[in-house]
Amino acid sequence: MSDTPELDQVADARRRIAAHARFPVVYWVLSGVALVIASGLPIWFSLLPGGRSYIEWALVAIVFASAIYSWSRRRRSGVYLPKRIGSYPGALPFWLASIVIMIIGFAGINVLVNNEQLGIAFLVLPVVAIAVFGIQIKIRSAMVRDIEEGRVRP
Repeated sequence: MSDTPELDQVADARRRIAAHARFPVVYWVLSGVALVIASGLPIWFSLLPGGRSYIEWALVAIVFASAIYSWSRRRRSGVYLPKRIGSYPGALPFWLASIVIMIIGFAGINVLVNNEQLGIAFLVLPVVAIAVFGIQIKIRSAMVRDIEEGRVRP
């Protein structure tokens, strides 16, 4: 028999599993770059009229790299966390907020580019990217808290 009470063992196991929901700094840096690229698509398309296909291929590469990273991380650790955001009740409101901010920001930047206001669009771009990036960090923190508290639904 172990000297540690069962509830403490469960809490320790949840903390160890929650550690797998945290991402390394490199992931967050690359995520920030991807957010700037995605938020500024209307700007990039207006600046590179002939290079549109290169941007599209770059986005495809980012999506594949993200999927491969997620797959390899799960495979190495052996920990398979639920992928749906609805499984984490504390993270769902933040996720919805990030979607709303991204849609409004993307639409706003698109309107500015269509009205040939590139200078203002370049000023709005980092605001949108930083807001979405901050909410992404809040989402991960809420996911970790939900795992540690045992509130994750399958």
